[in-house]
Amino acid sequence: MNSPEKESFFNPRQSNLNQTVFFILLACLIFALVLFLTRPIAHGYRYDLVLKLTIELLLVWLIFSSDPGWLSKRGIIIVILIAGLALAFYQLSTINPEAEVIESYNTVFKDLEEGRNPYTSGRIYHRDESGQVVYQNFNYFPLELYPYWFFYRVFKVWNMQALSLLLISLQFLAVLIMVLTFRKIKKPYFLVFLPLIVFSEIKTTAAMTMLMLAIFVALLFAQERTPSTPKRLLLAVVIGLGLLTKFLFIPIAAVYYLQRLDFRSWKNFFQVFSEGLVSIAVALSLMVPFGLSNVIKSTILFNLNLGERNLYTTFYPNILSGVFYLIKLPELYPVAAVVIMIAVVLAVVGLPIFTGIMISIITFLLVSPTPEPQYFGTVLLLALAAKMRELYWQKEIVLLA
Repeated sequence: MNSPEKESFFNPRQSNLNQTVFFILLACLIFALVLFLTRPIAHGYRYDLVLKLTIELLLVWLIFSSDPGWLSKRGIIIVILIAGLALAFYQLSTINPEAEVIESYNTVFKDLEEGRNPYTSGRIYHRDESGQVVYQNFNYFPLELYPYWFFYRVFKVWNMQALSLLLISLQFLAVLIMVLTFRKIKKPYFLVFLPLIVFSEIKTTAAMTMLMLAIFVALLFAQERTPSTPKRLLLAVVIGLGLLTKFLFIPIAAVYYLQRLDFRSWKNFFQVFSEGLVSIAVALSLMVPFGLSNVIKSTILFNLNLGERNLYTTFYPNILSGVFYLIKLPELYPVAAVVIMIAVVLAVVGLPIFTGIMISIITFLLVSPTPEPQYFGTVLLLALAAKMRELYWQKEIVLLA
């Protein structure tokens, strides 16, 4: 991993990379707009989601790749606060008490109470493209199950209002962790963006991913400042837990470990490999109660197989999946998605760690089967953390000079 105090945050190479990513995202936005206007894919729904996703990613990249100083301008702060409050009002006023996610988790909870495995029972509530109820297996990793099951068991209530309150609380906790992590940097970025992040998604279960990302960033920053073996091992544990939230954590883990590998040193290789095994062991240990193959089949393999996936859920075209449906070769999509993802993760090795993670996350969201604007707050939190880290190391460089 690059030493952060030696990173040049505004060098020509970084500037060229920033422009390249910007133009790629702009091209994706244009393609998303064409999809939105023409709606060319049979059985494709909610083209607004891919348009929303690409707009969000473009805006976050502009924040991530720009000089952090502009975020302190009073006019910008007012606009951001107004946008956040407007989003909060919209989210709270459009809560659907009959949302699919509530019924899905109700059936998961019933399975658990009756001793069935939600990854194999075939009794989990879903809605297909026509709105008809269909039953299949649970399609998220266990850390998207345990917290909500615990909440339900403790408070004996499960409805949309309860879920929204839980998501708001988890996302607020994620912001609080970032505020405490960068408390020495006297810039109110996280407070200014607080409404946007906390209310970015209160209707679907994306908050655990945000929370685990915040903990990961806090530990990574602490490890950069004062390296130690316990911190590295704790990072490995957190990554293992993060891998069991949403799929978004997979590229984060891959970039983190690949950035640290030095094949010229057996000691380094053994250290990184050992920590990777810790992450895998933590993830597998939480999957074991449901059966490893059952979880993998119902999560990773299910989402890569568009044909099977579309039988049980509605298909919302994304950038890459939309391309393969347009050329009438959807069966090639899984291979292309995996190849592109691996290629990008390998390509960002050697870049500053936050840049590599951000590019890999953006790529992941563009090649995912369906657009996931639910991660807007998570990606925004990462971009702001990168700005705060930038300011910290720039200050350290000035002090050392």
